[in-house]
Amino acid sequence: MRALVTGGFGFIGSFLCKELLQDGWKIRILDIEDKSKDNIEFDGFDYIIGDIVDYTTMLETTKDVDLIIHLAAKHRFFGVSKDEFYRVNVEGTKAILKAAGQKGIKNIIFYSTVAVYGDQTIPTDENTLPQPDNTYGITKLEAERLVSMWVLESVDRSALIIRPTVVFGPRNRGNMYRLIRQIDKRLFIPIGDGKNIKSVAYVENLVKATSFLINKGFKGLEVYNYADEPHMSFKETVGFIYRFLGRSAPKISLPAKPILTSLMPFDLVSKISGTNFPITAAIKKMNRLTYHRADKIREAGFQQIYSFEEGLMRMIEWYRNNREAKGMKREMDE
Repeated sequence: MRALVTGGFGFIGSFLCKELLQDGWKIRILDIEDKSKDNIEFDGFDYIIGDIVDYTTMLETTKDVDLIIHLAAKHRFFGVSKDEFYRVNVEGTKAILKAAGQKGIKNIIFYSTVAVYGDQTIPTDENTLPQPDNTYGITKLEAERLVSMWVLESVDRSALIIRPTVVFGPRNRGNMYRLIRQIDKRLFIPIGDGKNIKSVAYVENLVKATSFLINKGFKGLEVYNYADEPHMSFKETVGFIYRFLGRSAPKISLPAKPILTSLMPFDLVSKISGTNFPITAAIKKMNRLTYHRADKIREAGFQQIYSFEEGLMRMIEWYRNNREAKGMKREMDE
């Protein structure tokens, strides 16, 4: 059996391809950038460099494929235009589904996101009405609808939609990496009480969950959230990072409300000028509830492999090694 993994050279994709290979799958990767030479784990994989929006490329890559796992997406919130989000996340998905139909492929796994739920004040689950409030979430929800329509076109088609929360682990430079780096460089200032839940997913847990769902089998359209348990508060997460970096966590934090009030004039100028004011956004993000439940997959029988602490320790170990390697390179250059 051969699986096509779009975005297979990316952070999640690299872990997923390794997992699928161990499960006995033949792997073909489609990615816009060739990263095979940077990672020995990709040795021997079949891969094609190309854009998912290009239908000709999709026809080529879907040849002799039994399963498509669609990971490729635009997801950064800064520096990506609205048009680019739609081009990749929506039009790219259209091209994949069209090629799958042409090649007679019956099974697709689509990695969506909990961003489709938008800003919620209560925990979400798969029955929560999606209300995305940013372009990333809007385009991923539109792609979900395309996948749903594709399934409805034929009784023998099936699709699995996975909505992971923030994913972290070695080689990732997203939210968790930035928080670790800020704490390590003594740039982090706690603002707010930190009691808000911040659901996260360690990357190896996510790919194990994906493997579990593939082996379990899926029929028609199935949707699953994924987040690790237990769900940690922001303050708890920060405390673990300080501990694993060998530092003492701050005992006090600044109150969020008066600080946000004092920043309102800057927000007004930002709104008028059309520019981003990242400080306010960062404080609000720090104090926002992002609680996404994943009971459904556990009720289906999945058991989480790694604890939050184990995943975080692995990421911090990678961070330290990467930091030390960069320091040695600077010394050699000097």
